[in-house]
Amino acid sequence: MKVKKVFIGISLTAVFLLSGCSQQQQKKAEPVLNKTQVVQKAKKSFKSGQVIQSVTLGTDTSNQVVLANTTFGGNSTVYHITNQTTSSGKTQSSEEWVNLNNVYINGQDTWYKADLEKLTGHSYAELTDAIMNNKLISDPSDKLVKVYKMKRNKSTYTLTAKVTDKVLMKKAAEPIFNTTPQSTAQAKIFKQIQKYGKYKYMTVKMVVKNKKLATFNVFVYMKLGKMMTVKVGQSYGNFGSHDFLKVPASATNAKPLPTTKNNKKK
Repeated sequence: MKVKKVFIGISLTAVFLLSGCSQQQQKKAEPVLNKTQVVQKAKKSFKSGQVIQSVTLGTDTSNQVVLANTTFGGNSTVYHITNQTTSSGKTQSSEEWVNLNNVYINGQDTWYKADLEKLTGHSYAELTDAIMNNKLISDPSDKLVKVYKMKRNKSTYTLTAKVTDKVLMKKAAEPIFNTTPQSTAQAKIFKQIQKYGKYKYMTVKMVVKNKKLATFNVFVYMKLGKMMTVKVGQSYGNFGSHDFLKVPASATNAKPLPTTKNNKKK
């Protein structure tokens, strides 16, 4: 009898414990968000992260890709950029840091500094506006929010959209075209693409996990003439991973970038 009473006591205790856990789980359950609420969660500003901006020119036989893989962060936002240009199967790469005052370029054995706008055709303010103040994230238009389709997996929400509105596509592509060039020559070419290219469609994908923006991707597709296609992209991730990013001392001690005029004087 004693053994039976002990067994019953243990069983009742287990039931109470299990029911208590069930009640706690019910209390912790988060309400399901609707599409508008998910967009609002994504709007919250991010201090740091990573973004890949790209411009791809393609034909039936070849592709040319200009890509900027950028980590960003810090109190006064700095940018660490790995640039790549790929054409005919060959890739050229360069490394640079950008702050409020200068762009610092890794010359392998020596770091060089230059004025960002004079070198690339875009300013620090334009770079910051394109990356940190992306309107598709911080202030999406009602048209975009309306066409978003949403899927949920527990606390992860995925919004996707296909857009054909030319005004929205132009607004999305312009900051990428303006801040991806690695030289003023590339900047001029990108201006011509914007002028003569025909916008076809745009895809957008946003993932919000645990009430925070996890990833964001946008790609704009264009046609240039009869033979060439253009794909302009921007992909974000790793938010919060570079909050204390700083330009390293090896870069800030850089020499002025030699210019063609200076070389001629020598």
